[in-house]
Amino acid sequence: MRSIFTRINLIITALLFSSLSVFSQEIEITGTVTDEYGSPIPGANIIVVGEKTGAQTDFNGNYTITANIGQELKCSYLGMKPTTKKIENKNPINFKLVEDLLNLDEVIVTGTSGISTKKQLGSAISTLGADDLSDSKAVVSIGEALQGQIAGAQISRNSGNPSGGVSIKLRGASTLVGSSDPLYIIDGVITNNSSSALINLGGYTQNRLVDINPDDIERIEVLKGAAAAAIYGSRASNGVVQIFTKRGKIGEPRITYSTSFNVNNLRKALPYNDAQLKWDGNTAVPATRYNYQDYIFNTAYGFENSLNINGGTEKTKYSFSASQYKNDGIVRNTDFDRKTLRIRLDQELYDWLSISAGSFVSFNKSTDMPNGTNYGPITSLIFADNLNNPEPDEFGNYPNIGWMANPYEAIDRVEATTTNFRSINDIQLKLTPFEGFRFNYTLGYDHSNSEGLIYIPNGFNTKANGLSQKATISSDLLNSDINMSYQFDISDDLKSTTGAGYSYQYEERQIFGVTNNLVSAIDGVIVTDPSSAASGVDYRTQASFWGGYLQQSFGYKDKLFLTLAGRLDGASTFGVDERQQFYPKVSSSYAISDEDFWENALGNTFDSFKIRAAWGQAGNLTALDPFQIYTNYNSSVYNGNIGFIPSTTQGNSNLKPERQTETEFGFDASMFNNRLSIEFSYYSQEVQDLLVNRPLSPSTGFDQQFANVANMTNKGFEILLKGTPLRGENLNWSITSTFSRNRNIVSDVEGFRQGLGMFGTSVAQDGEAIGVFYGTYFARDNNGTILLNADGKVQKARGHYEGNTPVQDYDANGQPSGTILRKIIGDPNPDFVASITNEFEYKNFGFRFQWDISKGNDVMSWDKRMGYLFAGGKATADELNGIIPKGNSIANFGIFESFIEDGSYIKLREVALTYNLKLNKNYIKNVKFTLSGTNLISIDNYYGFDPEVNTQGQTNGVTGQDMANVPIPAVYKFGVIFNF
Repeated sequence: MRSIFTRINLIITALLFSSLSVFSQEIEITGTVTDEYGSPIPGANIIVVGEKTGAQTDFNGNYTITANIGQELKCSYLGMKPTTKKIENKNPINFKLVEDLLNLDEVIVTGTSGISTKKQLGSAISTLGADDLSDSKAVVSIGEALQGQIAGAQISRNSGNPSGGVSIKLRGASTLVGSSDPLYIIDGVITNNSSSALINLGGYTQNRLVDINPDDIERIEVLKGAAAAAIYGSRASNGVVQIFTKRGKIGEPRITYSTSFNVNNLRKALPYNDAQLKWDGNTAVPATRYNYQDYIFNTAYGFENSLNINGGTEKTKYSFSASQYKNDGIVRNTDFDRKTLRIRLDQELYDWLSISAGSFVSFNKSTDMPNGTNYGPITSLIFADNLNNPEPDEFGNYPNIGWMANPYEAIDRVEATTTNFRSINDIQLKLTPFEGFRFNYTLGYDHSNSEGLIYIPNGFNTKANGLSQKATISSDLLNSDINMSYQFDISDDLKSTTGAGYSYQYEERQIFGVTNNLVSAIDGVIVTDPSSAASGVDYRTQASFWGGYLQQSFGYKDKLFLTLAGRLDGASTFGVDERQQFYPKVSSSYAISDEDFWENALGNTFDSFKIRAAWGQAGNLTALDPFQIYTNYNSSVYNGNIGFIPSTTQGNSNLKPERQTETEFGFDASMFNNRLSIEFSYYSQEVQDLLVNRPLSPSTGFDQQFANVANMTNKGFEILLKGTPLRGENLNWSITSTFSRNRNIVSDVEGFRQGLGMFGTSVAQDGEAIGVFYGTYFARDNNGTILLNADGKVQKARGHYEGNTPVQDYDANGQPSGTILRKIIGDPNPDFVASITNEFEYKNFGFRFQWDISKGNDVMSWDKRMGYLFAGGKATADELNGIIPKGNSIANFGIFESFIEDGSYIKLREVALTYNLKLNKNYIKNVKFTLSGTNLISIDNYYGFDPEVNTQGQTNGVTGQDMANVPIPAVYKFGVIFNF
C-alpha cells in the first residue's frame, strides 16, 4: 500500500514540476496592436505586468517581446483604454484598443510625490501629448503650442517679434507685481523662464522658454490649482507646468527628420493718415503723404530642420535630437535664430537600480528693433507727421522728419541684438530595493547666459552722439530632490501609498550693464567704453529654497481615493521669522460609475463618471527679488571719496510669502460609448498677504517699501469637452472645446488704490479686478449723453469726490466744473476665454482647425491716443476729409476713456492639412506632408494691429496695454516629416 502511495506521490510531484516548468517557460511573443477598425497603432507600449520588460510597436503596429507563459501583457496608448491579456503557449497575441476620451488610467507624475493614475486624482490636471502639440503648428515656443489646449488657462502672445514672449495665467492672476508665469519643470529640473529686459526695447522681453524646441516634448502636465501644486510649496501659486522630453524606446533605432519653410506677413495694418491733404490755416490743401508701414513691415521667411534618433534595449535606451530654427520678422531687419542639441541616456544597472542622464544645449540670437523708444520705427510711425519723405538722398543721408527718429533710418542703422546660451542638465537615480518601495534622486542644473547690445551710430538724426548699450545676465539654478514612496496592500480592498521627500534649490544671477551716450564717429565701430559711460549696473543676487513634504494616499477597491499631504518650506528671500511656511492639501476622488447601482441605472449612458474635490495651499515668490527685505545702499562719490547712500526703497524684514488657498470641486464623465466626455471644475481661491510696493511719506526718508498689504480672490469654472461625432474605418471627426470663466477681485488695498504701471493707468483698487484701467473720462449729462462744449468738442468730466467716488458737477450753463475727475474706465480681464478644435481624418489625409475666443476684455490703445494728437494718425485724416470737426481729435487726446478699446476677438489660431504617405520600405516607413497657417483671421473691432497684445510682457498687474507693439503676423508653413 505504501508503495502505491509512493508512486502516486512521485507521479503528482512529476506533474507538478512539469506544470511549473511549462508556466516558467520563456518564449518570444509577437503580435499587432490595432484600433477598433483594424488600423495599426504605432508607438503603443507593451509591458510584462510586474516586470520592467517592455516593448513598443513599430510603424505597422507590430511588436516583439520575451516573457514567461502564465504572465500577463498590458498594452497601452495615450487616448486609448489599456488592455491586459494572459500569456498562453500560443502566438501571436494581438491587441485591439478602443478610444478613451477621459484617460482615467493614464499615468500622471503628480509632482515630486511619485506617480498615480488620473483616476486617483482629486484635482484637475491637464495632460498634453506630442500629438496635441501638433507637428504641423507654426510656433516657436512651448507657450504658443499650448494656446487653446488647456481649460482654465489664459494664454496670449505679448508681441509679434520672432521670439516674442507669451503670458500664461492659470485660473487667473495670483499676484499684483510679480510674474504671471507658472513654475516650469523640465525632466525634473526647475527651470528659468525669466523675462529680463537687458536693453531698452520699449518694454518688449522674451521668455526663456523660447530656448526650448517644442519638437523635443513628449508630454506636458499642467497643475492648475493650489491643491494640485501644493506639493511644490512656496513656488507654486501660479501653477506648475511639468515638461517631459522624448526618451529612448526599446527597439531598433527610429530616425525622424523634419524640415519646413514658412512665410510671415502683416495681417492688418495700423490706421494712419492716408488723406493726401494738409492744413493751411483752416483750409485743407493738397499734399503728399507717405505710408511708412510699407517699408517698416515686409514679407518674411523662415525655415526649421529637426532630427530625432531614439532606440534601445531593455537595459539601455537613448534619445538624441538636434534642430535649427531661423525666422525673419515682419519688421524689416529683425530675426530669430535658434540651434539646439539634446541627448538622454537611460541605463538599468541592476534589477533594483537604474540611472538616467540628460543634457540640453541651446544657442539663439535675436535681432530686434527698439519699438516704444524715441528711436524705434513703430514709435515713429505713431508719433511722426507722415508729410515727410523718409527716404535717404543720393548720398545716403536720411532727412530729419521732426522730433522722432526717421523710421527708415531706424530700420537701416539701429542695431539691437540679444544672444542667449542655455544648458539644462540632470542626473536621476531610481532605486527599487524591495517590492513596493521606490527611491528617486534628481540633481538638476539650469545655466543661461544672455547678452544684449544696442548700437545707434554717431550722427543719427535724433541722437547726434549715438548710443551704445551693453548688458549681460548670467543665471544658474540648481535643484537637488530626494523622493521616496512605499506602496502596500492593507487588505484586498484597501491600498496605501506613502510618499516623502526633501528638496534644496539655489539660484544665482549676475547682472552687468553699461551705457555710453558718446560713441565713435566712425560708422560701424561699436565701442562701449566704461570710462566714458553715462550709466551702468553691476550686481549679483542669490537665493535658496528648501523644503520637505509628507503625503499619504489610500485607495479603496480602486474606486475611492483619499490623499493628505503637507510641505514645510523655507526661502531666504523673506524675513528670518517668516521664512518657514507650511502648505497642506487634501483631495479625494470617487469613481462612482464603478458601483453596481450606477451601472444598473445609468451604465447604458455613462461609460464612466468620477467626482472629485480638493483643498490646498501654495505660496508665491515671483513678486520679491533677493535682498529686498533689506535697505540696500548705492555707491556714490563725494569730494573724491567713495561712499554709500541708501536707496529710495526702505527694507522690510517682516515680509512673508503671498499665500493662496484654493477649494476645488469637479467631475469627469464619458458617455455614449466614449463618443463624448466632459471635465468640469469649479474653484474658489483666496490669495492673502499680497506684496505691493507702497508709497511712503517723505518724512521717512524713503519713497517706497514692499509690504504685505492686500488680498485677492479668484472664482471661476472651467470645462473641457471632447467628442467624436464620426468614428469609422476611413473617416474620423473629433472635436475638442474649452471654456473658462474667472472673476478676480482685489481687496484691502492700502490707500484704496495702488498704481501698478503704465503711468499709473493700470491699478489695483478695492473691489475691482487686478490691473483695471484708471484715468480721465468723458463729461456726460444726467442722461449719460456725452456733453460737448460750446465748440462742439468732447471734454473731461469735472466735479468732486465723495470719499473715493467721483461725482460730476456742472455750472449754470450745464457745463462741467470743479476738479478733473478720474475713475475706473476699463478692465483688461476677459469675461471668458474659449477654444474649439475640429480634426478630421480620411484615410491618409488629415485636416485640423482651431478657433480661440476672448470675450469682454478691454485694451488701452496708446497707439490710438497718439493718433489723436499727431498728424500722421487716422484722426487727422478724418478731420482733413471733413468726417469730424477740426480740433476734435485733440480734445479726445486728453480723455483716457477715448482710447479704451474692446479687445474681444475670435481668432483662427491654426488651420492645417496633412497627408501621410505610407511607404513601409526597409529604409523608410512614411513621409508626412503638412501645410498650415496660424493667426490667419481675427474677427474683432479693434483699432490697432491686433487685440492680442501686452506691451508690458509677463507681468500680472499691467496687462492689455498697447504701445508701439510689433503685431502678431500671419504665418504659413509647409513641412515634410520623414520617418526611417
